[in-house]
Amino acid sequence: MDSMKGSVMDMINDLAAQMKQNGKVVTPEPAKDGIDCQRCGNTGWVAITRDDGTVAMAHCPDCFERRQVAHRLRTSGISPKDYERYTLVSFDERRSETAKRMKDMAEAWLKGHTSGGTGFGLFGRSGMGKTHICIAVCQELTRRFGEPHFYFSYRAEIPNLVKASRSYSDDYDAAMKKWKTCQNLYIDDLFKFSGRVESGKLVAIDRDELKVVFDLINARYLNHLTTLFSSEYSVGNLARIDEALGSRIYEMVNPYALRVDGQNQRLAGLG
Repeated sequence: MDSMKGSVMDMINDLAAQMKQNGKVVTPEPAKDGIDCQRCGNTGWVAITRDDGTVAMAHCPDCFERRQVAHRLRTSGISPKDYERYTLVSFDERRSETAKRMKDMAEAWLKGHTSGGTGFGLFGRSGMGKTHICIAVCQELTRRFGEPHFYFSYRAEIPNLVKASRSYSDDYDAAMKKWKTCQNLYIDDLFKFSGRVESGKLVAIDRDELKVVFDLINARYLNHLTTLFSSEYSVGNLARIDEALGSRIYEMVNPYALRVDGQNQRLAGLG
């Protein structure tokens, strides 16, 4: 383990030396994630000088978080370009009464938003634009209020968290810390492809998975951290699976919770 740490430190020190280059600015090559940053040369890291004169590496303040978002989006199946395209302006509220209600609620929530305030939730049929609106709200949190946000793809993240929960507690705690403590978190497609579904309703969920979800939601509930949700299942349905979980979600998003029904907009026009 010590030899591995030494090797990593050697690589970091070499990078630091390259970055400094006697004060010269390094012209970055096009980044694989599409994010170009002159400050760090597309590495996501910058060299800093400590008070004792030694050189260390730190996250680039200009782009590191953007790269993390891009990585999470790639693993979730949403491209960074699609993410940027999901805005309130691009959402067509004229397509249905439900769409108008969704957008109106988003605007009302943003107007009354305070740090650590009430969350936001859209629950119901797939293809109604839930993810679009929630991502748009997240982007407005950053644009209007300067608050960071994290995107949690349920399908991408939960399998790894459940696996960690079954192995070593330190691994699990480390994996959960970011999600439990970040200022604003959007949980997309809660319980998607999970458990047993009958007549469109979730009727059972794996116990280990439920424990992980409750652990995450409960931590954010107790610490009054803003959480956004989208799910194909209603809050009432979730409460029937686990009353403590469902009641916490309801309290976290009330009165900004909306049940959405209607025609799947992805299938509109197919007949």
